[in-house]
Amino acid sequence: MKITRKQLKRIVEQYGYGSSVETGSGLIEFAKAYAGLGSAVQEQVDAVVAAYNNSGGSGSLEFENVVAGQNTNALELAQRNLSSSARWLGEEGESILEALEAALGSYR
Repeated sequence: MKITRKQLKRIVEQYGYGSSVETGSGLIEFAKAYAGLGSAVQEQVDAVVAAYNNSGGSGSLEFENVVAGQNTNALELAQRNLSSSARWLGEEGESILEALEAALGSYR
C-alpha cells in the first residue's frame, strides 16, 4: 500500500509523530517554533513586529509600508506556527500575535 505525501502529512499532524518533546517552558517552546519558520519567514516577522512596536501600531504609515513589502503566506504561516507557544510568553507573546494579526488585517 502506498501513502501519498498529503496522507503522510495528515497522519503526522493528527498523531504528532516526529514532534519534539514539550519542555514545559514557554520560552523554549516559542524558540523552537520560531526557529522552525526558517530565515525568510523570520525576517518578515521581525520586520512586522519591529514596525508595529516602534511606529505606534497598525495605524501608522511606517507599519503599513513595512507590511506592504511582506509575503502574506509567510505571515499566515508564522501566525499559525507561533500562536500556541506565543501565548505562553504572556504579554510579549500577545504583542507578537497582535502585530501579525494587524499585518494580516491590512491585506483583508
